[in-house]
Amino acid sequence: MRPSANAWASASTWYRRPWCAPPRIATGRCTGEPPAFPRTFRALPPAMSPPAASLRQPLPAMQQDDGRPLADGIIDQAIHWYVLRASGEMSPDDETALQSWCAAHPDHALAWARLHHMGEHLRRGPDLPSDLARGTLARLGRTGRRRALGHLLWIGAAGSLLWLGRDPLRDAVLPAQFHTAVGERRVVTLADGTLLRLNTATSVDVRYDQDARRILLREGEIEVTTAADPAGRPLWVEARDARLMPVGTRFSVLQAPAHTHLAVREGAVDVRMRDDAVERIAAGQQARFTQAGEITTAALDDSRQAWVDGMLVAVNRRLDRLLIDLSRHRPGHLRWSPEVAALRVTGTWPLDGDRPTDAVLESLERRLPIRVRYLTRYWVSVEAR
Repeated sequence: MRPSANAWASASTWYRRPWCAPPRIATGRCTGEPPAFPRTFRALPPAMSPPAASLRQPLPAMQQDDGRPLADGIIDQAIHWYVLRASGEMSPDDETALQSWCAAHPDHALAWARLHHMGEHLRRGPDLPSDLARGTLARLGRTGRRRALGHLLWIGAAGSLLWLGRDPLRDAVLPAQFHTAVGERRVVTLADGTLLRLNTATSVDVRYDQDARRILLREGEIEVTTAADPAGRPLWVEARDARLMPVGTRFSVLQAPAHTHLAVREGAVDVRMRDDAVERIAAGQQARFTQAGEITTAALDDSRQAWVDGMLVAVNRRLDRLLIDLSRHRPGHLRWSPEVAALRVTGTWPLDGDRPTDAVLESLERRLPIRVRYLTRYWVSVEAR
C-alpha cells in the first residue's frame, strides 16, 4: 500500500487524551495499560487540511527488530493511531502527539514501525480511502480495535495480495494458520516432522524460513514434540510473555489471560523474557511467567497435561482451578461463588463424547456440596448447596 497524503493524515483533536502521554515505566519495560476508549465515539469533525510540512515530519526510526512480543496495550495504541492517521483528519497537534508517543518508549516506536511495515506490504494496492478509514474509526468502540483494523486493511486493499511476512502485528488482525474451536482438539505434523497438538480454543501460526523455525502462539494451549532439523535451524515458540527455545524436547505452553504456563515433559526449554533474561526449565518442571518478567517454577503436575489424551484430570485440586480449565472446553459463561472455590476434588473425566462438560458438572454436583444452576446452556453457575 502506498498511502497518499490524505491517507496518511488522521484523527480529531478529541483523541489528544492522557493515554497518548508516556506510560509508566518500571524496570525498563513499558507497563502502561491499554487506553479506555468509550463505546460510542464522537462524530468526526469536517476534514482538516494540515500544512504539508506537518505530514512529512519523520517519525522515530525503527530500532533493529528482534521479533520480541509487545504488550497488548502498546499494540492497541499503535493500531488506534494507525486508523486515526488513515482517516484523513489529523491536525498538526495530533501529529505532534503521535511523535511524542513514539518517542516515549522504544516499544512504542517498534509497534508503530511494525504496523507501518505491515501496511506497506499491501502490494500495489490503491491508496487507502479516507472515508473507509473514517467509517472504521467510528466503529472502533463497538467492534474492537484489532477487528476494525483487519476490516480496514482487507477492504482498503481492494482485493490486492496481502503479504505480511512474519510481522507480529499481522497476528492481531488476520486469521490464524491453525486453530481449534471451543471444545475441539487437533494434531498437526509440521514439515520438519515436529508434532503440534492444539488444545481447545487455540490459534497458532507456523513460520519456517531459511534461518529459523517459529511457532507463534496467539491464544490457547499447545503441546510441541520437536523433531531434528536437517538444516540445523533453531526452533522458537513465540508466546505473548516470552520466547521459548526447546532443546530436544516435549513441552506444552498455555497462554492464560494474565500469565503463560510452561510444562516440560522431556528435554529442556530456555525461556527468554522481554528483558533478555534467560532461564532454563528442565524436564519434570513447570514454570509460570508474565509480561512483567516474573517467573516461578515448580515440579511438573502431570494431571494438567491429560488434555493431550482427551481427559480432564484433577488430583486434590481446588474446584475454582478445575472450573477455569473446564470453562475453556465449553461455550458460554461458567461462574462460581466464592464459597465453593476452595473445595478440593479428585477425579478423571473424558473430554470427548456428547456434551462432556455437562457430564463433568453433573459428576461434581453428585460428589461435592454444590448446586449447578443453568440459566441457559450457555450461562451456568456453581453455588454452595
